Amino acid sequence: MFQWLVVEELHESATRVGTAQMAGLVPSLFFVLIGGVMADRVDRRRALVALHLLAATACAALGIAVGLGQLSFGLLIAYALVAGTLQSFIVPNRDAQLSDVVDREMSRAVAGMTMVQHVGQSAGSLIAGLAALIGSPAVLGVQSLVAASGALAMRRLPPARSARVERGTRIDLREVRAGVVEVLQSRVLRPVMLLNVTVGIVFVGTYLVLLPLLVREFYGGGAARMGVLVAMIPIGSILANLGIVARGGMVRKGRALLLGQGFAGLCLGAMAFEPPFWGTSAAAFGWGIGAAFAINASRTLFQEHASEANRGRVLSVYTLAVLGAAPLGAQLSGYLADGIGTLGTLAVYSAAMTLMLVATGLISAVGQFE
Repeated sequence: MFQWLVVEELHESATRVGTAQMAGLVPSLFFVLIGGVMADRVDRRRALVALHLLAATACAALGIAVGLGQLSFGLLIAYALVAGTLQSFIVPNRDAQLSDVVDREMSRAVAGMTMVQHVGQSAGSLIAGLAALIGSPAVLGVQSLVAASGALAMRRLPPARSARVERGTRIDLREVRAGVVEVLQSRVLRPVMLLNVTVGIVFVGTYLVLLPLLVREFYGGGAARMGVLVAMIPIGSILANLGIVARGGMVRKGRALLLGQGFAGLCLGAMAFEPPFWGTSAAAFGWGIGAAFAINASRTLFQEHASEANRGRVLSVYTLAVLGAAPLGAQLSGYLADGIGTLGTLAVYSAAMTLMLVATGLISAVGQFE
């Protein structure tokens, strides 16, 4: 819906689309590591209940403002900053919570969680495609109710096993730094983190900026087509995750990470040839399949190699690697699209991802990680 409001209702330029998307990602640079410390110090379940309710309130407020005819670029920037800040705390707490409900078969559990997440993402994209029929305020109202319902689900989770509940104490810089140090000193987590930085630049930038521009510039625009194209990525991921769950997880996680990101990068290259809409949708579907293997592999490696004491902080570094690079990816995508065109940017991204994967495979042992 945010993409729809910026691209179709306000008709902003590619650079402004990148700026708006960047506003939703910038807060992670400042808050996601603090969110990781929070995940290690408080009851994650109670924190997630409160965070879901706040996210629902922000979405409802945006819907009311749009319904009153107050939609503006400044309003969307303000909403993006609020939503991005909440997300910086939600993601580390949610990811750390997984270890409280799963004792074994972590790879299978990560695949199941990712699959459910992408089912919701796909459904949300398709619902957003109804904006032209029922109006943006109504869709935002539905999304607010869905976010609020997450608080009910969180109440059924067990309390964190390892969280050290500390009230009235300040967060020390050494606590924030502990997760970063652990990742940088790990031969497994360090190269995985660097690959996730490229994901934030290339794939998040494409998803947030280039896909909406593709629909507007080459396929006639419209909420329905935008919803279908955006939904194809999680649909591909859902089917791939079903296969991973059925197999009981992944064994060669490092190889799956390299091959998954490589295949997704090739799909971006296919979009650059301006195929018909069904062809671009098929490429987005393939992107989702590759992303499923890459995301599950990297998430599982972080879950399995994080220490119990610093789990939330280590997982927040995983999030920072993607979301921290994403503001650069969003803004860069907008600038490149204005300069060399949307199709040219897709071609550059595809080539850059291929070169990055080849270099990483040559200088590290990531392909051998179990």
